Amino acid sequence: MRKITHFIMLVAALQLAAPSAAQEAANTELTWGDCVREAVANNPDLRAKRLAVEQYNYAYKAGYNSYLPKVSASHSFTRSGGDGVSASNRWGLSVSASEPLLDLQAASSIRKARINYEKAEADYRDASASLRQTLYNAFLSLQVAQEQVKVDAKVLKLREENARLINLKYESGMESRGNKMYAEALAASARASAQKSARALDVARRELLTAMGVSGYKAVTAKGDLATPEYALDTAGLKSALEKVPQIVAQQKSLASSQESLLSAKYASYPTLDANQSVGWSGRSELPSNNSWSMGLSLSIPLFSSGITYNANNTKAMKAALKAAEENLRSLKLSLESQVLNAYDEFLNARDTVASGETLVKADEERYKESQINYMAGAISFIDLETVEQTMVDAQQNQLQYVKNANTRKTAIENLLGKGLED
Repeated sequence: MRKITHFIMLVAALQLAAPSAAQEAANTELTWGDCVREAVANNPDLRAKRLAVEQYNYAYKAGYNSYLPKVSASHSFTRSGGDGVSASNRWGLSVSASEPLLDLQAASSIRKARINYEKAEADYRDASASLRQTLYNAFLSLQVAQEQVKVDAKVLKLREENARLINLKYESGMESRGNKMYAEALAASARASAQKSARALDVARRELLTAMGVSGYKAVTAKGDLATPEYALDTAGLKSALEKVPQIVAQQKSLASSQESLLSAKYASYPTLDANQSVGWSGRSELPSNNSWSMGLSLSIPLFSSGITYNANNTKAMKAALKAAEENLRSLKLSLESQVLNAYDEFLNARDTVASGETLVKADEERYKESQINYMAGAISFIDLETVEQTMVDAQQNQLQYVKNANTRKTAIENLLGKGLED
């Protein structure tokens, strides 16, 4: 009975463990959507950019206080006396308020804080687009590494079978000792390639996990079809599309900030107007009854508060900075348009290479089948068979890189156009 009880408990434990093991296996399979969600939530660089947006948002809101009333209260006690003067106590209580009525520099600083906040949002979108490219390339590299492991496994199996076949023919006196040794060397080389592919697979996994912001190592698998991508660039609407690219938006905000700096430099010589109010109580007790109040306006006109030539030279400096920002924006638009068009041409070239590579792979596979038959019939030598075999293997491995290259070219275009993780 005790043995039966232990057996039942063991079966129950295995049944309980099975779902968790299955769940763990399912968690190692990552689709592109899974990678995006993980990166948005955990990538430290992207989170830092998001926090920078919050920082500038709070700074923008805080800037409004320069035009809000400022109120202060004070409560004082003094005791004084001297030769021939009896010591006495004095209590004071006052509340004062001031409010700017006209301060163009303060208004300019609020507008500049808003521009900085909007630029931080553009910088975040640009960081998201860059991360998307990095993440997709890592995801794609893992897919290619997975396929490379399969290809190398097939090559290893093929060359081990060839080595056994050549060895049998050598033992029967139908093949040379040199060809036998060469076949064994090819099998050993294929075995080394398979081991390298396994290590490259681990590297690709770590790169994907790093891009997602996940620490530690997991035997994750990229789930999805490794196929030739399709993409059509709207060249007619490219100029309008560039206006929405985060890089362009950020540069436009830099230009707006330079414009605001120029206005602020001009406002430095403008007058400011403030309203001031105060009410107070004073006397010999802690809560004095004698009160006083005041109200007034204060007009301040800066003449040479920063120096005789400061305002004029500072305004000229801001004008030069504004012109430089305008030229930088124009240069960025020209450069980005050229980069997008060049990247699209490179994508088209890569896609055509994939199409031609597919036909070459099929042709080489057919040639290898024919060469096997001819070799077994004694029509060709082992060296001829091996040459055809190597050509087929090279074509298969090259095709993986062709597909990868076409996909990375497409992602490069999308990065230039500012396509982010959330898009």
